[in-house]
Amino acid sequence: MTELHSDLRENVRMLGELLGQSIQRHPGQDCFELIEEIRAAAKADRRQESGSGQRLVNLLGKLSDDELLPVTRAFNQFLNLANLAEQYHAFAVRRGTSPT
Repeated sequence: MTELHSDLRENVRMLGELLGQSIQRHPGQDCFELIEEIRAAAKADRRQESGSGQRLVNLLGKLSDDELLPVTRAFNQFLNLANLAEQYHAFAVRRGTSPT
């Protein structure tokens, strides 16, 4: 995996934090904590930490019907925000301006 430009990485981090704050307000703290647990397990799996893949499978496998939609929407929205940040960064680079 290639290293993200620091400005792009910072923008993605900021947008992720704003999304997290929104999720904490609605659907709530419990959902936010579940999403963070899944996110941490996915990061550990990408680093190939022992047992992390099974942990991720277990977390996703035990999602209830009521949890599935907000969790899926949260990850979908994060990917949308990351794509927007990448588009903004690419546009700023082409224009020769600072992406921040």
